Amino acid sequence: MFPIALVLLAQVSPPRAFPFEIHSNKPFVQVTIDGSAPQWFILDSGNNGPTLIARECADRLKIGRSDDAKADIGAGSGADVRLSTASQVVRFEALGETMTVAQPRVLTLDHVARVEGHQVDGLLGYDFFSRFVVAIDYEKRTMTAHDPARYQPPSGAVIVPLDVETTGWPVASGTITTPGGKPLPCRLIIDTGVRFTIALFNPFSARHGLYEPRGGLSQVVTGSGAGGLSHGDVGRLDSLTIGSLSFARPVGIYSRDNTGVFALDGPDGIVGGEVLRRFRVSFDYPHRRMILEPYPLPKAVFEHDMSGLFLGSDGADYSQIRVLAVNPGSPAANAKLQVNDEILAIDGKRVPQLSLDQARALLRTPATRRLEIRRAGQTVQASFVTKRMV
Repeated sequence: MFPIALVLLAQVSPPRAFPFEIHSNKPFVQVTIDGSAPQWFILDSGNNGPTLIARECADRLKIGRSDDAKADIGAGSGADVRLSTASQVVRFEALGETMTVAQPRVLTLDHVARVEGHQVDGLLGYDFFSRFVVAIDYEKRTMTAHDPARYQPPSGAVIVPLDVETTGWPVASGTITTPGGKPLPCRLIIDTGVRFTIALFNPFSARHGLYEPRGGLSQVVTGSGAGGLSHGDVGRLDSLTIGSLSFARPVGIYSRDNTGVFALDGPDGIVGGEVLRRFRVSFDYPHRRMILEPYPLPKAVFEHDMSGLFLGSDGADYSQIRVLAVNPGSPAANAKLQVNDEILAIDGKRVPQLSLDQARALLRTPATRRLEIRRAGQTVQASFVTKRMV
């Protein structure tokens, strides 16, 4: 019996899978801060520094911090972003694991929550990813933190080497091919914290003549990041490769931002949730690799917004839907929709039963769309035909 007891004591409990939510193609996980009630953090591989706390969350939990200073951080521009430092060591618990961060940064994130349509209390960053193998099962909506010393990639999985040491971002080697063009080698950040397929940074886009793509969009609002709204051009690539994987006809964003992450000259771009959600993804920073397990479902065609609207949310519970931008020459612009219009319903589906993600999905498929909006206290009807513009 004695040897058997030794074997039983040596057994290790299997890693536990935790549920998460997806909003704007981003994984939201519950995190406790110094034993608090659960807070909603984005698991953000695009945060190449320590885990961040939202200023609004820090104030709610009465975490002492330094005075705010204006910050130029993340993608986009125009937002009044303020950065401070917590005045204490903070203990975070996420996915059943605990880590402490000495004086974590505290950042304005209420404008980010508005775009995500969900409360954002912080961003899990490099310090969390570097401790574990973090497996994200987008299909099952579960996430698991594995011990790197015990983790083995599943048989048949695709292994993509990552450079995580140069910048703190997980950077993979890839290529893009423009219509009728030659493959262009590029180094791409793999970012769970962005919703799109691929964005190429300003210097790379300018160097390779990617602007004003034939059959695409030029100088439009392409999204919003921690810094505010982003601008650029949008077109289809013939292909995107990451490691040994190839993706046909993805939608590419060619950034025109002159500040923030998208203005960097190296790495060359970012791959986001539109690609990652097609796989069970495991980030193994300790062994500098990403493990991709394709789901056994037909792969959907990559699509882009077909309306010209960039939508966000309003209200204490982010249940209202608001127009943040209207791109010129688009179906929505021709229908005379305006910035700050509140969308009350689309095709009879009423807010808040119609969520921000559901509204965006409707506007990514071709159809005649009928909208009920509130403008300056008046209810207005509008309609337009969504169509592929890319």
